[in-house]
Amino acid sequence: VIELLIKYSFNFMFILFLYGIIMVESYKGKKKMKNVFEHHGVAYLSPSSINKFRSDPAKWLVNIAGYKDKAYSPAMTFGNIVELGITHACIKPESDIEEAIHICMDRYEVVHKEITEAGHAKDYDFYMCAKKQAQIPETLRLAIPIYRKFGDLEKPQHKVEYKFDDLPIPIIGYIDMEYHDCIRDIKTTGTAVKEKSDHLRQVSFYSLATGKIAMLDYIYVTQTKKEFITRHVHDVETHIKDIYRIAKKMMQMLSFSSDIHEVARMSCLVPDTTNENFMKQWGPQEIKGAQILFKE
Repeated sequence: VIELLIKYSFNFMFILFLYGIIMVESYKGKKKMKNVFEHHGVAYLSPSSINKFRSDPAKWLVNIAGYKDKAYSPAMTFGNIVELGITHACIKPESDIEEAIHICMDRYEVVHKEITEAGHAKDYDFYMCAKKQAQIPETLRLAIPIYRKFGDLEKPQHKVEYKFDDLPIPIIGYIDMEYHDCIRDIKTTGTAVKEKSDHLRQVSFYSLATGKIAMLDYIYVTQTKKEFITRHVHDVETHIKDIYRIAKKMMQMLSFSSDIHEVARMSCLVPDTTNENFMKQWGPQEIKGAQILFKE
């Protein structure tokens, strides 16, 4: 009986020893994965990454895995160049508006060269781009006097950062225009102005990071009409809660595994790479990444 007790006691102690090793290794693994963002190479979030996850989490995972395409579109080119002209005119308030127009027209040549050298010329609508470019002079003549009336521009394209206490990484964004009492974000559009949740989350984050009032400026431009429309974002707290909730969801998804392929598999997401939805376009590298990450 004593021999049996000694034998089984030894076996029991050995099992406890193995269990202890397993638990220690498990703890180490959890400790290593404590900052799941950093483990997957994500040093910070941004309003755009949060919005991307909200609208298309599969594409966000593909981008995290390193499959990205630089986006080019006539509307995006137009918006960026309008912002360039407005910023220049506000930094140099005594300059002539024609100077800003000239700078913007020159910038189009630079962008066209970039698109061609990047190999995107065959997919870029240069005809539509030319139509948008022709709207630059009147657009700037409308917008620049309005922005100059807002007073001194303190910080154009200003980097801001905010970190929630229980998120391991910060959120970083860039404000278009920061004044002493508010921040302003410029949106150019060719369709009827409608407040989008993406825009509201974006400027609400800027308000959170600066403690200033958030303003959305829509520059509505068509062939026959040009209008400047401002929206004061009042429900900032609601959108900040939304940002926090989405960020936590991003962290939760990445915590599925230390392997991004396993994360994609466990997410049960089914990416739509058909590009039938004009608002959710996938580039060639992103499609390649989706085929690798989400293969059945």
